Amino acid sequence: MTSDLNSINELNKVEFIQKLGWVYEHSPWIAEHSWDYKPFISLEDLTQKMEIVVQNASLSEQLQLIKSHPDLAARIDMAEASVKEQSEAGLNSLSSDEYEEFHVLNNQYKDKFGFPFIFAVRGRDKTLIKAEMKRRIGLDQASELKEAIKQINFIASHRLSDLIK
Repeated sequence: MTSDLNSINELNKVEFIQKLGWVYEHSPWIAEHSWDYKPFISLEDLTQKMEIVVQNASLSEQLQLIKSHPDLAARIDMAEASVKEQSEAGLNSLSSDEYEEFHVLNNQYKDKFGFPFIFAVRGRDKTLIKAEMKRRIGLDQASELKEAIKQINFIASHRLSDLIK
């Protein structure tokens, strides 16, 4: 169900959190803090204000946000939006060998950084995603933390654009 920006601006705080709290995976606190920036003049304005909330969050909150995301290609319960996004990228139909390779890469990544690999998979395929995982395992902790937050913001932006027309 899509909404227009006017209806978003008219929501009270509880309704706003209910409507947008899922945009950042299992992190309704971002919508809660974003509500203070109302009214939003455009979808881009809303997106930027939510990104500011993430940017201004403590390191602990940012790590909590990152860790709330599922491993890519994992065979676990995950948020409906993540299931859809990973499915569209072909990550739900991997062969046994492909699944094992993603599993190994996910573990290498988590062992190095302490949080799951985050990548905005919309419009991407499993080959590109796997190459990106391999590349980013070579990054340092600070660079990867910054990249993970950037990717989370991309994911949220896609979700917002689907929600608000």
